[in-house]
Amino acid sequence: MNEIRIDNLTGKQVIIATNRRARPIDNRNRQEEHISSELQYNHSECPFCKGNESETPYEIFKVGDENWSVRVVKNKYPTVIEDGDTIKGYHYVVIETPKHNIKLYQYKAEKWRDIFVAYKDVADKCFSDKDIKYLQIFKNYGREGGASLEHPHSQIVALNFTPQSKVLDDNYCKVCEEVESELLAVKRIILDRGNYIVYAPYGSSLQYQLRIAYKHHKGSFEETFSEYGIDELSRLFEDVFKIIYESLGDIPLNICYYIYKDSNCYHHLYIDILPRGSFFAGFEMSTEVYINVISPEEAANKFRESTAYVHVNKVEL
Repeated sequence: MNEIRIDNLTGKQVIIATNRRARPIDNRNRQEEHISSELQYNHSECPFCKGNESETPYEIFKVGDENWSVRVVKNKYPTVIEDGDTIKGYHYVVIETPKHNIKLYQYKAEKWRDIFVAYKDVADKCFSDKDIKYLQIFKNYGREGGASLEHPHSQIVALNFTPQSKVLDDNYCKVCEEVESELLAVKRIILDRGNYIVYAPYGSSLQYQLRIAYKHHKGSFEETFSEYGIDELSRLFEDVFKIIYESLGDIPLNICYYIYKDSNCYHHLYIDILPRGSFFAGFEMSTEVYINVISPEEAANKFRESTAYVHVNKVEL
């Protein structure tokens, strides 16, 4: 049965059209081939590899010393610049590891912790600028995910304005509303662990989309990325990406973190993981209505098959 849904947090309209997946598209094989071949780069040429530190712009943060774990440098081709006129901000690259060929599903909790520590330090630096209003952290993984270099990295863009699609509602927290709804429904939850739930959103615009949210309202980035918060999220991320790999393979994807400067009572940090097993065509581009051929309920069931990693706690109603 086809139906239209709306993503409560983004307002995107989505048509769940499971009948369309019978179309003859060789999706996964093409994407896995791109990940393994199109982004190859010799270590001697890669500016992010250990030993080539002088090939990157100015370094603003590092975990470790000569044997570094994570480095943060200015983006050589920034989206925004510090001394812009109408638009200004900062654009950084987070080099996540000195290892050129490590895959996302191979990251351990310790690696995620180092990355999150780097995110927090850079966010603090950016938000010390009174003009910065919004910070977008994102990771492009694989060619279809938008990665131009194979070496594992993510990016941080700080803006002096809030993107229109991210303007907060003045009356209530949409994330709290969605989390409560998903906890009641249960059927789209993949992990219910500690302070977090991982779920396939009711209005998923992409196949196998996952969303991570704090179960209780937390408005500030500092609270979520406290020392304990970083440790908890790091352990969760290790398991989430093992689940994705076990379920879908080493697919291209995006990870998006949405972070506001002020501890607004209606801001609630959440994270989207967007596997790129599908693509947008003329209908989506012309109508801004997305087509998803895998229902979120089906997606959740597939992820739950990775029983070595998944445990859904009993939800108290």
